[in-house]
Amino acid sequence: MSKINYREDQIPIINYTSGTMAVPAVPGAGKTFIVTNLVAKLLEENYNKKGKILILTYMNSAVNNFKGRIKKILEEKNIQNSNAYEVMTIHSLAVKIIKEKPEIIMLNEEFSIADDLQKNIILTDCINRYRSSGGEKIFNFFLKEQKSERWRDISLENWDRGFYDLIGNSISELKYKDITPDKLEDNISSDYKGMLRIVLPIYKEYDRRLKQQGLLDYDDILILGYKALIIDEGLRTKFQNRYTYVFEDECQDSNEIQGKIIKVICEKNSNLVRVGDINQSITGTFSSADPKYFKEFIETADYCYRMDMSNRSSKDILDLANELVRYVTKDFNQVECKDALEDMKVRTVPKNKGYKENPEPTNYNINTKLYNCWKDEINETIRFTKGIKKKYPDKSIGILVPYNDHVNQVGRELEKAGLEFEELGPNSSNKRNVLNNIAFIIDFILNCDNINKFITVLDRVFIHTENEQGKKDFIEILKNYKIEELIYDENIQENLIIDIDSEVYKGFNKGVKTLKKILEYPIVRLDTLILFIGEKLNLENEDRAVVDYIAFYVKFLLFENVNMSLKDVYEILANTRNKVFSHIVEVVYEINGYEPMPGSITVCNYHKSKGLEWDCVFLLGLSEFNFPDNVNQKFQCDKWYLKDKYKNPEAIIKKEIDAIVEGYNGVDYEQQTKIDIIKEKIRLLYVGITRAKEMLIISTCLYKDENDINNDRKKQNPSIYWYKLNDYIKLKRER
Repeated sequence: MSKINYREDQIPIINYTSGTMAVPAVPGAGKTFIVTNLVAKLLEENYNKKGKILILTYMNSAVNNFKGRIKKILEEKNIQNSNAYEVMTIHSLAVKIIKEKPEIIMLNEEFSIADDLQKNIILTDCINRYRSSGGEKIFNFFLKEQKSERWRDISLENWDRGFYDLIGNSISELKYKDITPDKLEDNISSDYKGMLRIVLPIYKEYDRRLKQQGLLDYDDILILGYKALIIDEGLRTKFQNRYTYVFEDECQDSNEIQGKIIKVICEKNSNLVRVGDINQSITGTFSSADPKYFKEFIETADYCYRMDMSNRSSKDILDLANELVRYVTKDFNQVECKDALEDMKVRTVPKNKGYKENPEPTNYNINTKLYNCWKDEINETIRFTKGIKKKYPDKSIGILVPYNDHVNQVGRELEKAGLEFEELGPNSSNKRNVLNNIAFIIDFILNCDNINKFITVLDRVFIHTENEQGKKDFIEILKNYKIEELIYDENIQENLIIDIDSEVYKGFNKGVKTLKKILEYPIVRLDTLILFIGEKLNLENEDRAVVDYIAFYVKFLLFENVNMSLKDVYEILANTRNKVFSHIVEVVYEINGYEPMPGSITVCNYHKSKGLEWDCVFLLGLSEFNFPDNVNQKFQCDKWYLKDKYKNPEAIIKKEIDAIVEGYNGVDYEQQTKIDIIKEKIRLLYVGITRAKEMLIISTCLYKDENDINNDRKKQNPSIYWYKLNDYIKLKRER
């Protein structure tokens, strides 16, 4: 194996042998590369002779990536030391701790883990039951009065859409503050007017359900894992002796309890390496993550080496990212937000040194666009996309938008334009195919004498062909027959053969045989019927996992309602707003990660883009509302549909929780929430910019709706960041 040529910013890191080391690293610096090679070096030189090396990260896909890379390096070096390291998520570590001595924290050995999907199923059902059993009145109490029925419906839809996240985040916050349902109830009187009164009954029911089924959620795991280490000295010593070194990846996304667990385990050997990028901390507004913990570690670590070189993007794009950092840290008017970004300039890698070098486009490929309305912004982006695809068919393209609804809107227009693309998000139409297909099949089972339902199943589930006209002609022929003839009469089936090699007929034949087996299946339990349908569809990998989770969900609902019918199952599956299925789709299809391929088009929100890269990136939606810069602007956290007193529910609940723990402390929670959002939105824009390798287009529009053009009351301002970057780009283009 040839000797690795490390860059100058990597050499101090690869020479690490012991102590605490912070590694702030810019986007595209090669964090995974340096961590895996450092781990392999420590193993090769036997620095870990008294224990193992532990690598912690936050995503299962990252765990698999680290394992694969380290294994490959060790094999290339012929190092027989594969059992001397472990790679896992922080939650897996906490489970390992708990399982050593569950009795310490009053658990039996039979406890199970409610993963994110199972938690979603249980919590969603707790919310629905609360609302249907008397809680709807309180739920509606917080809504602002609306004059028309249409606006009442819109208000209710918006409140309903965000309510799950509000409750889930509130329960997590309560758990981290060690406030049990009983303790919360003790602090809330019968005439309590705060928002925690709507959280309490759902929290109580959620806690009861978990205990009833012997489940712990991810918050419980971290809290109990830490408690177990603190309570039991023997357990603590065992884990301190087990791991000589601990590496933590993506530690800008760490929260306080995670940091405490890692600190306890490292107390004996004091060998801790934490790698991350404060400027890419973008999960704080919907989790307990906070970049301040990594900032504190940077200040106190024995060593701090910055990986400030990146070969991902062209110099022009890196200069633009650096300009955003310079503006925020030096010139930003919102003083409280000037620390949103760490003042770390990204450098290109040196040329002709044997390193992978930065892309070098022949032209300055960065631009800004200001459109009249959102529709124009989407359509022009797609027009540019078609042009790029035609001129550079092998270039990958990323279209980044603020919210999931925007992902769907762009996706629909890409379909109309005849462009193939991948959506990253819970409502991606191609990823919901399995859900939709099972819904179509169940709809046919319920209406097995309806020829139109039968044809719909064949059309949507089984007949896949580019010959659309041939399919239409064939479907017209089918309408002349009865369903039982098409399914059970082999002579009629043979007479329908137009072309034995036809994809249309193959799909028809497969569909008929599959539906016949499904119709003959005895429906004893609805969850097993779902599994049987999935089996007959011959699904693979992620699609099969989706079916397993659908069956689990149906089984869970049956446990709560033994009278649930097949029609109920269909209505649940067909409901595109069902948060459980959205979460299933989102988690299952991203468990192995996603990597844009050459020539591909990807549509996702800014958050989903983290960790990805494209040759060309479009950043849409840089309006003042989506990327605010001061606390006096309109904010997403201000819910227009709630009464003024409750318009910022996240801030209110945080204030009420802190009041239980420490009494009212004089903090302006509403302003602090807005400051936190401004900071995270700045980092989100930084992440978006640094996804691009060669080409970047940053856009915004003046009106959400084309019908509002020239209506000053409906006009929205471009974000201050759009203006500042636009000025910078203009100067660069003029030189």
